[in-house]
Amino acid sequence: MASYPELAGRVIAITGAAQGIGAATARAFAAQGSKIALLDIDGAGAKKIADDIPHGRALAVHVDVTDETSANRAIAAVVLEFGGLDVLINCAGGYGRLATVEDMPVEEWDRTVALNLRSVFLVSKAAIPHLKRSKAGRVINVSSISGRAVTVASSPAYVSSKAGVIQLTRYLAQELGPHGVTANAIAPITTLTPRVAALRTEAEIERIAALVPLRRLAEPEDHAQAMLFLASDSAAYLNGITLDVNGGRVMM
Repeated sequence: MASYPELAGRVIAITGAAQGIGAATARAFAAQGSKIALLDIDGAGAKKIADDIPHGRALAVHVDVTDETSANRAIAAVVLEFGGLDVLINCAGGYGRLATVEDMPVEEWDRTVALNLRSVFLVSKAAIPHLKRSKAGRVINVSSISGRAVTVASSPAYVSSKAGVIQLTRYLAQELGPHGVTANAIAPITTLTPRVAALRTEAEIERIAALVPLRRLAEPEDHAQAMLFLASDSAAYLNGITLDVNGGRVMM
């Protein structure tokens, strides 16, 4: 694992931190000595991850990232606990099932877009005033390979909202750059998380992995390492980019 001493003591808020990529990212930043706020609708799951981080450096916050009031309260709780905020990682997202445009009810579309795109808007909006006060403010959004190119069966709402995350990231980069805050995204490939295991069969996972030049799917830690870099001083002049963490499956 790379070492970024400058991350020690910085306050990192991560949505969707109770499992998968979010949990791996929380552990990776904790290993750098950062203070971690784990934001998730699964408050108990977030607390379980927080309990493994040294005392005084982790806070679990129950939040519905699709609700403005809940998002505002969550960021306020982080700032109250740690005295500020340096890095916001919008990792919450996902979809419930493989679907087509034809068979997707509008209610499912709305829920999926809210989880993946509205959430980034709401949590970022709440965090921006605090990030502007940081000397190393960062927004890091988790998009998807599905937001870059449609490569496998997925969900129309998911691919559309993840593409929207990339464009919102660019907008944030333009808006926040003059304040010394950068905004970047990563676009993960299908990753071996519990959610993916529940959605896809073993044969489907093997088929997708065979299409990747590295001949494997990503592990959550692959994405965590990319986000450590984007939060570090080494990435201080990167702004508005989307880092494709996909083993070469899509090259843009």
